[in-house]
Amino acid sequence: MVAKDGAILLGGLCREWINKDTGETALSCSVITIPPHPKLMHIHTKASPLLMPLNTELVDRWLDESITDPIEFEPLLQPHIPYDLLAIQIDKPSTYKAMNNESSLISHDVAN
Repeated sequence: MVAKDGAILLGGLCREWINKDTGETALSCSVITIPPHPKLMHIHTKASPLLMPLNTELVDRWLDESITDPIEFEPLLQPHIPYDLLAIQIDKPSTYKAMNNESSLISHDVAN
């Protein structure tokens, strides 16, 4: 999938840690997954990535290390497509070759 216009912003977590054996500092990152969105079930039935809205204020709050109470981000944990997406069928993730030249539009959700 790609964003029809602009970029896809994925919500994730990261943390720095020290390898006990080597003493090296490493950074681990992960993308948060949430229940599958009904519009994406034909692509993946188990989970969807957390698609963050392209909202600068929200992104700044998400990245603010001083915020430790996740309650304000709880609404983001509901399946939601904040912008139009294009789905392109590929052969496999390791090669990312398009199966054909067609893409399917997945329209963004209308705000309540």
